[in-house]
Amino acid sequence: MHEIASQTPENGATPGIRWLLENNEHDRLMKDSLCRVALTRLLDDLVQALPGTHSTLLLGRTPIGSVSPEFAHRLLTDDPALEHGEGWLRIESPMTAPELSARWGERVARLRGEGWFKAWRDEAYDVIHPDDEFAEQPYCQLERGVFRRFGLLSRAIHLNAWTPDGRMWIARRAASKAVDPGLLDNLVGGGIGAGEAVQQTLLRECFEEAGIPPELGRHAVETTRLRSRRSEDEGVHHEVLHVFNVRLPVDFVPRNQDGEVADFMLIDRVELTERVLAGEFTADAGAVAAHWLLRQGFD
Repeated sequence: MHEIASQTPENGATPGIRWLLENNEHDRLMKDSLCRVALTRLLDDLVQALPGTHSTLLLGRTPIGSVSPEFAHRLLTDDPALEHGEGWLRIESPMTAPELSARWGERVARLRGEGWFKAWRDEAYDVIHPDDEFAEQPYCQLERGVFRRFGLLSRAIHLNAWTPDGRMWIARRAASKAVDPGLLDNLVGGGIGAGEAVQQTLLRECFEEAGIPPELGRHAVETTRLRSRRSEDEGVHHEVLHVFNVRLPVDFVPRNQDGEVADFMLIDRVELTERVLAGEFTADAGAVAAHWLLRQGFD
């Protein structure tokens, strides 16, 4: 059985990934295996079980979300006629999409004043079936800032962008962001708005977040879709991540346009691996970067 290191750093510290890569050729395969296991586990943990205390949110007979006991209680207080049973709440669905959008919108507007929603964006997302993200017709449209409270499925694009020498451009989220301020992120990432196509969102976010022009953004290739689900303080984060990869010209320098990025960094794969495994990225961005690393390698 191999030991992790046959030598140690001069200061006697536990050897990190970079030191193993540069100084420990004997255990190179062990290092690669350990990194692969850790990154794969990160991807496996992207979908987590929800607390058993949550109630399933039904639209008619279709499960579309999940709500905490506290929020379920508040919804029933707001509308005592809301049909419910043990472990479920039902929104009746004979309404058209515009009618449901208006009715649901009125309800969340009342709750907004009570502080139930962490970030109100004045942007709408499509409410869709959690197992059919490409349904031709969404059930309705709803303020994106309430999706976590209701445990609704949202969709987003994420872009891994690297240079010809194999380094990766990453971003640090602005301190003013309502969600995950100051954490590291993929160069480009953003939610798919109501009525938007995936490619449309990609090109919009490429320019807003990194100044990538459409003629360059169109070279991005979708490589996979990941599903992310976990409990958060505000409710349930449930999202499909459309993962794109693009190689940027060596002289390209990103420039943020919307004020949502604090700064950019260009780092090699070793440092990227270290930062992902150290938890410096948002959960979703870390998984997206991990997927790229597992395809490309760590050195």
